Amino acid sequence: MSTILWLASFMLHGILIYFVIILYMRLGAFKDAEKKQKQLLEETENTLTAFLIELKDENEKLVRDLQQADKHQPDAPDESDAERAEAKETDDLPLHIESMIDEVERAEDELNQEERGDSDSLEEKAAALHEQGFSPEEIARRLKSGKTEIELLLKFRGKLKNDS
Repeated sequence: MSTILWLASFMLHGILIYFVIILYMRLGAFKDAEKKQKQLLEETENTLTAFLIELKDENEKLVRDLQQADKHQPDAPDESDAERAEAKETDDLPLHIESMIDEVERAEDELNQEERGDSDSLEEKAAALHEQGFSPEEIARRLKSGKTEIELLLKFRGKLKNDS
């Protein structure tokens, strides 16, 4: 009878040691995951800090450039200077910002046309420019619209032939 109790005791001790080892391994894996998480958090924080510093430097440079431009700029610049400055500004902007600026300018143009009583629609203007021999890219640039939008307008009017 005592051998059965000794055998049961050894088996229970073996099972207990097995579970202790499993728990120890899981604890080690948890600590590794925590270290990786902290490291990732530090890298993200460092990246964002570097980005913010770079952004701050660019903003300060922009402010200095604008202040210098205001000092060197005459009181009433002619229209060609304004157009050149605007073209220079838009050359350095990312695409999504340029598209947002184009949308705002288009909205301003529409408001100005409504005030003047100019009722030509975008479709009519695109058709007229196409009849003058402009390509869809040039028409889009002139009307401050998307190339695909102009192509669709011309296709719906039957003015543009399929290239494919």
